[in-house]
Amino acid sequence: MYALYEKQLQGDCHRYCFKTQISLFGCKQGYIPRLLKECLSSSACEPLPWHVNIGMAMKAIGSPNDSLVINLKPNNSRPNLSLYEVADVWGYSDYGWTPIMLYLRGLFVDAEPATINDQDFIRSSKEIDDPIFSMMYLTGTVKDGSIQGKWTPPGPSSTNSVLLWPNTFKYFTEKANEIMKIPA
Repeated sequence: MYALYEKQLQGDCHRYCFKTQISLFGCKQGYIPRLLKECLSSSACEPLPWHVNIGMAMKAIGSPNDSLVINLKPNNSRPNLSLYEVADVWGYSDYGWTPIMLYLRGLFVDAEPATINDQDFIRSSKEIDDPIFSMMYLTGTVKDGSIQGKWTPPGPSSTNSVLLWPNTFKYFTEKANEIMKIPA
């Protein structure tokens, strides 16, 4: 499950209030391609390494207090709350597909849901697991400054791993290393 939360600074903490469920992926309603479109030049074409800082991109579309949150285990058989805020997305669009790396902040990682209101909660910086990275690929690319293809992840299968050629892998590792050097 993907959601839009309002994020408000309260002292040294942030308050997260659920607004609505959303799509992160998909060329029509997905937030990642939507935010990427906003920063593409008309000449952008594959191979294209790109970056979307979610906070800055949300400000650019007129939603400065909104945050993208992933519920990693919404249908887990054992009660579990795993909420992650999406901070940044890097992609490398080439050959009709786009591997992406998500920089996540663990708001709740395998927490007991009975003790938490996941619709309205407060987290301090010390309570957040940061940084966490996730990688996947999307079907779709960038050509002539526009989003091409579906921009969706593959369906469940035994071959969902992302294949990274040297230039793509180098790009992602450089970006991950930059994040890990930022003091907590």
